[in-house]
Amino acid sequence: MIDKELLYKLQKDFSFYAPRCLKIKSKEGKLEKFKLNEIQEKINDVIDQLKAEDKPVRVIILKARQVGVSTLAEGRIFHDTAMTELKTSLIVAHKEDASSNLFKMSKLFYEELPDGLRPQKKASNAKELIFENPTPDPEEKRRNPGLRSWIKIDTAKNLGAGRSDTIHNLHVSELAFWDNAETVMTGLMQAVPNNANTMVIIESTANGVGGYFYDLWRRAKRGENEFVPLFFPWHEHSEYSLPFAGVNAEQAFKQSLTPTEKTLKELYDLTLEQLNWRRWCIENNLNGDEELFKQEYPSNDDEAFLVSGRPVFDTANLIYRKEQVTGTGETGEIRDGEFIPDKYGRLKVFKHPQEGRPYVIGADVAEGVSGGDYSVCQVLDN
Repeated sequence: MIDKELLYKLQKDFSFYAPRCLKIKSKEGKLEKFKLNEIQEKINDVIDQLKAEDKPVRVIILKARQVGVSTLAEGRIFHDTAMTELKTSLIVAHKEDASSNLFKMSKLFYEELPDGLRPQKKASNAKELIFENPTPDPEEKRRNPGLRSWIKIDTAKNLGAGRSDTIHNLHVSELAFWDNAETVMTGLMQAVPNNANTMVIIESTANGVGGYFYDLWRRAKRGENEFVPLFFPWHEHSEYSLPFAGVNAEQAFKQSLTPTEKTLKELYDLTLEQLNWRRWCIENNLNGDEELFKQEYPSNDDEAFLVSGRPVFDTANLIYRKEQVTGTGETGEIRDGEFIPDKYGRLKVFKHPQEGRPYVIGADVAEGVSGGDYSVCQVLDN
């Protein structure tokens, strides 16, 4: 028997529930308690805040590799499904093996639950986990039906995924790599009611500029949909830091910093230990390919999309220049031939023109009335 007050806290507070009830496989291949890392805590806080505001949970996450985002999504969905009646949850990834790997987390969660919190189970196979009384006796089932909740998996290869169900919790994994993302996501999102007790977590690494995930992310950043955009660069993960063997090694490393490393240190206030891990990772895990590091472990969302595509220009320089000008300049409108400051204006002025000085204007128009980009004019000092 579990104390009612304790049971209520376990039901309502995932950060309290996870380390006490769930177990995960560590990177060392051992079973350990699910203690949220710093990135998982940030995502969890956003979900809790949306729930506290009685809003549907809609979160889109752009991530670096191996920071624990999928594990947090699986934990939240399992918690809601295994602690609540009549909940339906679906996990969809780009490939079957990816979906199966995510689903294995849920099965492990169930197997390792404390006895008093393990719901009755009707089925557990490669595709579904059903929390229901398994008895064939209809009278017994009527008296004690169990939760009647389930977790299922599917893949983006199934164009009709989720269409015949009502889904309360949806985990969409690696959306940037789905072949028919728009078709599948249209069906999935229409299966999720627009209610406060529903949750959609979309997470993916980037896969170049363009595509459904890219467009959804950009729209979320502009506030054009309900999704809360969350980006987690590699340097926010505490594991991505490598101590030095001693003071001499640290000093030698400091003297050997490359221009790129110095720029990163300046932009993101990185420690030498973080840069040491970055250099180690490039040399040992990525065969010396610095561009591949930017793809797998981006420092900002622009880098994530630009580098994972096929960029012509040096991405690091482009992003560095963008970071330098972010937040500078004035926004406003031209009215009656004069510049009027207006924070909602369409014109960005970094420097006002001087009388008699030559300037060059270049224009790049949008694709059309409903195009996804902007019409832009840029003024250059000649």
